[in-house]
Amino acid sequence: ITRDGAKMSKSKDNTISPREYVEQYGADAIRTFICFMGPPERGGDWTDEGVKGVRHFLDRLWRLSREVAERTSPGAGAADGAGSAEGPALELLRKAHWAIDKVTRDFERGFAFNTAIAAVMELVNDAYRLKDGLWGDPVGDGALRFATAAAASLIFPFAPHLGAEVYESVAGARVWEQPWPQPDPQLLERETFTLVVQVNGKLRDRLEAAVDAEEQELIRLARDSERVRAHIDGKQVVKEVVVPGKLVNLVVR
Repeated sequence: ITRDGAKMSKSKDNTISPREYVEQYGADAIRTFICFMGPPERGGDWTDEGVKGVRHFLDRLWRLSREVAERTSPGAGAADGAGSAEGPALELLRKAHWAIDKVTRDFERGFAFNTAIAAVMELVNDAYRLKDGLWGDPVGDGALRFATAAAASLIFPFAPHLGAEVYESVAGARVWEQPWPQPDPQLLERETFTLVVQVNGKLRDRLEAAVDAEEQELIRLARDSERVRAHIDGKQVVKEVVVPGKLVNLVVR
């Protein structure tokens, strides 16, 4: 672990006191930040802003769990499968199972903790983005409970205190007594994906595209976007870069 790009040493006066940081931000935040710094074989650079960012993420998960516990009932909806879920509820369930699959695979491929934690952050972000359209619907409430419990279970190895509290508040059980969550293969299969569209490498739009769409179809979708046309009209498109399943980059001059 370095600080400001340099190896920590007393002579450089760039060391930190773990006790002070734990007292200020909590052991969960410090442990999670260290695992989030980067690939374990490379180490990482310590920054106070990074610690604050991880603490902010854990606080968001805590606030989400409070809201879910207060506004939904434990038996609401189909908690772990698609069932009758559609729209935002189905989208959130798909994201939760994606995160379970991603974290599990990251653990298995050399303990890639940094990308595993990033996946949980994505899940929490999507829960916040979708929750206002889910409250009051039994299936939506169930999707929120499942997604929040999944996030707690996945973050538990890094933030055991918060993970255990969040899981018990929404699932009514002790997380360490439960088996590791398993992804539903049906919910990992998607008919569409989010196509990132760039112009000269800069993000200009995000579009839904069929997973089996040909390259020319992806280019057509990108060119038809109003946001993209504003940046290519009157200019010459000199190159069209397509990364199947991910993005289209239009190079103009």
